[in-house]
Amino acid sequence: MKLRIMTFNIQHGRNHNFKGDVIDLPVMAQNVKDQSPDIVGFNEVRNGNNSDHSTGLSNQAEFFQGELGGTCKFGKAIFIHGYDYGNAIWSKHNIKSFEVIPIPEVVEKVDEWYENRCVIKTEYDFDGKKLTVLNSHFGLGKGESDNAVETVLELAKNIKGPLVLMGDFNMTPDNPLIQKLSCVFTDSHASLGKDVLTFPSHSPEIRIDYIFVRDAKVIDANTVSKVVSDHYAIAADIEL
Repeated sequence: MKLRIMTFNIQHGRNHNFKGDVIDLPVMAQNVKDQSPDIVGFNEVRNGNNSDHSTGLSNQAEFFQGELGGTCKFGKAIFIHGYDYGNAIWSKHNIKSFEVIPIPEVVEKVDEWYENRCVIKTEYDFDGKKLTVLNSHFGLGKGESDNAVETVLELAKNIKGPLVLMGDFNMTPDNPLIQKLSCVFTDSHASLGKDVLTFPSHSPEIRIDYIFVRDAKVIDANTVSKVVSDHYAIAADIEL
């Protein structure tokens, strides 16, 4: 069973080809369509009550489901400025189960960058071949990355079979916490010797977006080198 996995931080749909906060969900959807993925993890997604998708305050997961078909589910991390904010997962295949798992907050906060975070967990069954996908957006504050990594590693201990971990982790590959993840998972791009720069999209300088796998073979991996959001999306072809 071969699958194409994609991770994409959409920064609430802001099109970085224009000045200001221009919300352009159709261009985000087209960026996905161009890659023909099976499963996509979105970061920085809004879930508001407004049905007008041009405002950016609407249910953005609902928009992607309408544009891409399949199923798109939203996972709330925080409530801010009148709407829920978090991550989403889209799949053209049936999602067998869906769960939103909070990442524990840092007890002693020493800077201003803290924000509640979560992990989306979805499960799939492809004619007996099972797959679990974890999608997350790790924090910037001191201690947030530690809590996020410990959360996904603890989840991984209790998951049997093929597993994908993806998202915007806000850490570069030389970070000891990324190296800690690499002891359990395979970095799709690094395993093929591919250099990846994902942020900022206009002139990428660092890599902070990842697709990790466990108990699955990485066939290919690519960077979607197109300015849409402030991040490049990345994709990986895997075989269960």
